[in-house]
Amino acid sequence: MGEEEKTIDESEGAISMKNIRTYCLVFGFTAIMLMPSLLKNLAPDSALSGVTLSSALPDMSKKELLNGRLQESLNTYYAEHLPGRDFMINIRNQVIFSLFHQSPNELIILGKDKVLFEEEYVLKYEKYYPPATREYTEDLCEKLVRLQDLLSARGKEMYIFITPTKVRYYEEFVPDIYRQNNRFPDEPGNYEQFTDTLKNYPLHVYDSIPWINERATTADFPLFYRTGTHWSWVLGMEVAADFARYLNEESRFTFPQANVAYQPTEEPVHPDADIFKLLNLFSKPYDEVYFQAEFLSEPRTDEGPNLFCRGGSFMEQTISPLIRNGYFKQDTYVQNTMIYRNCFSELTEFSDYAEMDLKQEIDQADIILLEVNEAHIPVMSFSLIDYLLEHPEILSE
Repeated sequence: MGEEEKTIDESEGAISMKNIRTYCLVFGFTAIMLMPSLLKNLAPDSALSGVTLSSALPDMSKKELLNGRLQESLNTYYAEHLPGRDFMINIRNQVIFSLFHQSPNELIILGKDKVLFEEEYVLKYEKYYPPATREYTEDLCEKLVRLQDLLSARGKEMYIFITPTKVRYYEEFVPDIYRQNNRFPDEPGNYEQFTDTLKNYPLHVYDSIPWINERATTADFPLFYRTGTHWSWVLGMEVAADFARYLNEESRFTFPQANVAYQPTEEPVHPDADIFKLLNLFSKPYDEVYFQAEFLSEPRTDEGPNLFCRGGSFMEQTISPLIRNGYFKQDTYVQNTMIYRNCFSELTEFSDYAEMDLKQEIDQADIILLEVNEAHIPVMSFSLIDYLLEHPEILSE
């Protein structure tokens, strides 16, 4: 009898444990299914920084259903529109960054002392990719001289604006594995090759790097922030003031002189934490101090020249204080596939230079400004130089 009771008790215990496991399984499955909605309610304002692409709800058709594309499209759509998705990505990224000390963004490098870099700039500066050759920079300079002469014949001024990368000033914080992968150690870098070639050509060049090198010896603010990829807001404005000085010396037009006032601020000013935001973390930017800056210029006494720019985000950061302070009568700034006009108040986009009325832009411009970042010397001005030279009607009267 005792053995029977013991067997019954063991059976009831086994059933009880089985029920517990079943309940746990059901509860866990339900929690997982409800997790997105719960997270959405916990963090309704969670949003991701950077470029995100979301697919539209696919069209329902018998053909798409039978060939399997509808199911695949629906799976993609619901994966991208899952409630709480952004919040869950924030959690994942924070764990990777804080616990494993890695960058959750494959395009961003977490360097020593938590200095962030865009991998593209590191690979180009450390010459993992082949740098510009002498043959290339000579050909580029010859094209620039031809373009400058054609513009000068019409009474227009052309300037080249050279900008640096963060790696130049913070190379010691780059992870060793990148510095050891220099595949062209005996070749000069893009910047060194280009500037050495420029010495032999009569081009008007504003090279910001020597000025920054000199300013670095006395600067009481960061040239670049650990959390940013562009030069700091203060440095960008100081380069703008120095560029105004340069134009006033080189141009037939006069340009008001300026200086920059700055003071500490609790929150970073764009772009001082731009690359950090792309990590999509919960934690805040971690540089010790950020600065707010103000561009103080003398009043302009005339209308100023008309400006046409083709550049990137570095020069945009620097030329914008001049534009916003009335240094130019009219302004057009072309960056990537975007066209900004009238003090950045009008924005249009293009995919091919043929879509732009470049003749009108060149006709009305007094100054043509072309930026080249040292990392992008091999693709300077994104084929605009070649396009203008291949279409002489744009440059003609």
